Amino acid sequence: MVAVCSCGETPPPQEDPFLPPPPPLDTEAPVLRIDTPVPGQWLNVPRLRLSGDVGDATRVEIWVDDGISRTLSVAGSTLAMELTVPPGSHVLHVSATDAAGNTATQDVPYDGGPGLGGGLSHTGVVRQGRLVTWGSNGRGQFCEATPEERLSPALTLEGQRPIALWSAMDTTAWLSPDGSAWLCGALASLLDAGGTGVGSARRVEGVKDVVGLAMGGGHVLLLDASGQVWAFGTNARGQLGLGEEGEAVTQPTTVPDLTDVVQVVAGSEHSAALHRDGTVSVWGYNRDGVLGTGETEERVQAAPRRVPRLEQVEHLASGRSHLLALLSDGTVRAWGTGTSGQLGHGDAGFGAGRAQPTPVLTLTGATAVTAANNSSWALGRDGTGWAWGLNSTGQLGVGDTNQRVTPTRLATDLPLVEIAAGAQHALARTREDTVIIWGGNLSGQLGLGDGAPRSVSTPRAVSLP
Repeated sequence: MVAVCSCGETPPPQEDPFLPPPPPLDTEAPVLRIDTPVPGQWLNVPRLRLSGDVGDATRVEIWVDDGISRTLSVAGSTLAMELTVPPGSHVLHVSATDAAGNTATQDVPYDGGPGLGGGLSHTGVVRQGRLVTWGSNGRGQFCEATPEERLSPALTLEGQRPIALWSAMDTTAWLSPDGSAWLCGALASLLDAGGTGVGSARRVEGVKDVVGLAMGGGHVLLLDASGQVWAFGTNARGQLGLGEEGEAVTQPTTVPDLTDVVQVVAGSEHSAALHRDGTVSVWGYNRDGVLGTGETEERVQAAPRRVPRLEQVEHLASGRSHLLALLSDGTVRAWGTGTSGQLGHGDAGFGAGRAQPTPVLTLTGATAVTAANNSSWALGRDGTGWAWGLNSTGQLGVGDTNQRVTPTRLATDLPLVEIAAGAQHALARTREDTVIIWGGNLSGQLGLGDGAPRSVSTPRAVSLP
């Protein structure tokens, strides 16, 4: 008998030839693809639609800057969701992690408006966190106490960093990064005394996380991130949507039975809201059928009601007494007053009003709509601008002062991402972030260095500080 001894380490066991080898370690990150938004995309309403593919990921994290965030457990590779986001310049971050812990990330910068404002005779621009104003300041709409006109653009509220801007008549409204809304000018006087002030700006107290705003002839609407609408100001025609007409309201008040809203607009004596499901609610005074119900009787509707047979709406705009609705197929519907051809259906005059949404002729491929007074505008998917309606001061920007009853292309080849308008002038932002302007110049609102009462019907570049 021979004894064999082995010292040292025990040799590893032999692999069983009948068992398959262990799978290789998974070290590959998921294939992450973001289809929308695309880098540099401009959002016209505070809703960010996210779509794409996350490969074999089991968990997805989504956040905007350092704020809004979502964590998803995914089944399948398709990514589709929607976030309510504030205006301004932001970065969307997406992180996809698979079962083995491998992670892929992607960042998508995007911008959201509004960043342009046109009032009765003043103009404002928010760009790179700075507010620039010019034109008339008789009611303090520059957020400064001096009443002097400003014939060239100049910085306002230095030290503040506004992320959005709205203008109407003699008022400017702006949004701060903390989600608070501020008013300067005529409509600021509607608020109860005691609000916080910066210069002559008044903070709207009691409403947090504001993502949208609209101003009418004497009332203000605010939209918060939860989809709730708040209103204050004149209510003689039920334009606040509180269920009855009456005395003015001096504190923001929630509009009852109005939920899941993504945009608000306002006219002289009416208001409207776009719901997430693509329907539209309108309330206020039914001048020329602006409530959209098919009725032409001038009456007050003091509570919001859905516009019948109007669906798949993506964007709204309101003039003095007409409304525009952009549909998901790129076409536009219009209703209300049509005396100046602002409905775009091919006719003008006292019989041209419509009491229910009516197609705007020849316009396709639109991505946003704008309206002011008795004029209308639309942006095309290719960056073109289109205008129709009143044009007495060249405010349509089509190269002359002739009224238009169907959409006519703006007299510029620059690709546009945003259009805003005042009572007698309008302006636009290009993809290269320059600003062009046109229309009446009675108080220097064109920012061209003089206040001569002249019309400029072809868009011109504005030099901003």
